[in-house]
Amino acid sequence: MVRMEQQKKVKSLPAAEVSLFCQQAAMMLKAGIPLYDGMELLYRNYRETSYGSAFEKIYEGVQEGGTLYEGVKNAGFFPAYMVYMVRIGESAGELDNVLESLSGYYEREDRLQASIRSAVAYPLLLVVLMTAVIGVLVVRVLPVFTEVFLSLGTGLGGTEAAVLSGGAVMGRIVLIAAAVFLALVLALYLMWHMGGRNLLVKASRMLPPVRRLLDKQAAGRFAEVSAMVLESGYSLEQALELIPDLISDERNRKRVKRCGELMEKDRDFPEAVEKTGLFEPLHRRMIRVGSEAGQMDQVMKRLSRIYETEVDEGIHKMVSWVEPALVSVLTVIIGGILLSVMLPLAGIMMSIG
Repeated sequence: MVRMEQQKKVKSLPAAEVSLFCQQAAMMLKAGIPLYDGMELLYRNYRETSYGSAFEKIYEGVQEGGTLYEGVKNAGFFPAYMVYMVRIGESAGELDNVLESLSGYYEREDRLQASIRSAVAYPLLLVVLMTAVIGVLVVRVLPVFTEVFLSLGTGLGGTEAAVLSGGAVMGRIVLIAAAVFLALVLALYLMWHMGGRNLLVKASRMLPPVRRLLDKQAAGRFAEVSAMVLESGYSLEQALELIPDLISDERNRKRVKRCGELMEKDRDFPEAVEKTGLFEPLHRRMIRVGSEAGQMDQVMKRLSRIYETEVDEGIHKMVSWVEPALVSVLTVIIGGILLSVMLPLAGIMMSIG
C-alpha cells in the first residue's frame, strides 16, 4: 500500500470548504457528469471568489492527469487524508461514494473545530470583558471616590481606608493576573500555529478531562477511517497504515501503530484492538461480533458516531464547568471592589448624619 504522499507546506482549506467541495464533486459524479466537465463547471462558478485559484489548480490537474487525485494533489492545499482517500476511491471505482463519505467526515471535523473554538472563545471573551470592568473600577472609579471622601473634610478612618486600599490592591492583582493569563493564551496560540502542536497536545494530556477527550477522539477517528476504507473495498491492514497520520497525540498514535503490528502478526483484528486498549470494553465486544458477522464496516460506522457524540458532549461539559467558575470568581472580585467603595461611603454618611 502506498503511503499518503507528502504535500507542500501550503495552508489547507478549512474543513467546511473541503466538505463542500467533496459534496459537490460527489453530486456531479452521481448525476453522470464527466469528471473533466464537472471540475470545469466548479472552476467557472468559483473563478471570481477567494477560492478561484484553488479550483483553477484542481481543474488544471484534472486536465493534465485525467484523474481527480491528480487535481487535488496538484492543488496542494487539501488535507493529505482527503487526497489519499480520493486515490483509493478512484482505484476501487467508488469515487462518488468515497467523496460523499469524505463530505460527511469533514463536516463533522468542522463541527468539532467549531465546538472547540466556542469552548475557548467564550470564556476568553468573558475574562477580557470582566477584566475591562475591573480595570475601569480600579483606574477610574476608586480614585474618584477617594477624592470625594477627602473633599468632604471628614477624612477616612482606619477601617474605611483599609477597606478602600484593599479593594484597590485586589483590583490591581486581578489586572496583573488577567494580563498574564491573556499573554499565556496568546503565546499558546502562536505556539500552536508555529509547529508546537504536538508539545501542547502532550502537555494537555496531564489534565484528566482533556486526556479522556483525546482518547475518545482517537477512537472515533480510528472507527471513522476504518469504516470508510472498508466501504471502499480495501482491507483493515490498509486502514491501519493510514490512521496514525490522523491522530493528534503521540500516545494514541503509538496505540494505532501497535494495533497494525499485531494485525500483521496474528491477523486477528478484534484481538489486536483489545490488546492496544483503544476502545472501551463494550465497544471491543461490538468489534468482535462485527468481525464474526462480516459487518465490520457497519460496526465501525456506528462506533464513530458514538464517539463523535461523546466528544461533543465532553467539550460542552467542560465549557459548562469553566464558565460558571470564571463568572463566580470574577463576580466575587468585582463585588469586593464595589464594597470597598460603598463601605467607606456608608461610614462617612453615618458620621455626617
